[in-house]
Amino acid sequence: MRLRHDKTAADKLAQSKFLIKNFPLKVNENDILEIGAGKGEMITQLALNNPNITYYALEKYPTVANKILKKINELNLENLFIITEDATKIDELFDGTMNQIWLTFSDPWPKNAHEKRRLTYKTFLEKYRKIMNPNSVLKFKTDNDKLFNYSVESFKENNWTIIDLTTDLHKSKYNADNYQTGYEQKWSALGKNINFLIAKPN
Repeated sequence: MRLRHDKTAADKLAQSKFLIKNFPLKVNENDILEIGAGKGEMITQLALNNPNITYYALEKYPTVANKILKKINELNLENLFIITEDATKIDELFDGTMNQIWLTFSDPWPKNAHEKRRLTYKTFLEKYRKIMNPNSVLKFKTDNDKLFNYSVESFKENNWTIIDLTTDLHKSKYNADNYQTGYEQKWSALGKNINFLIAKPN
């Protein structure tokens, strides 16, 4: 269900210490970023269970990002911060490299004319490369089979190594450590397989 626009969301975020306001942000090699964090179901659980790791949730829509802020406050998290910028600026937002980048249930942009908007399109892969180091990995999960197949080819064509992949995350060895997004819970409950891969730039 689409969230009703919250006119106060941007102000609530602006008043919070958990909103990153100044860029580029200095990051370290243990930090983890989720691009398109939605309401934050996954990343808040990651932060809760790994208090010594700093997490960043990139969600450009304030109404949605405010849901993450609410969870941060409810769970008393001190290691999760919100960024309300567009993913197209990702290589301008950070100073340094981080441990992991998560792409979770990204918009598939199915029309060919919109290919450049897909978060696994070659220009985005080049941007991610700039904030990754030789030990960094990118983790990608989606219910959209066509986007997944497209992404596998995009990684291969743009000099990335796919470390592992599965077309049924919830029946794989990775499920034990998997925290589900709200979108993931919805589609999995309907019997939809969830695709997952781990990749790194060469």
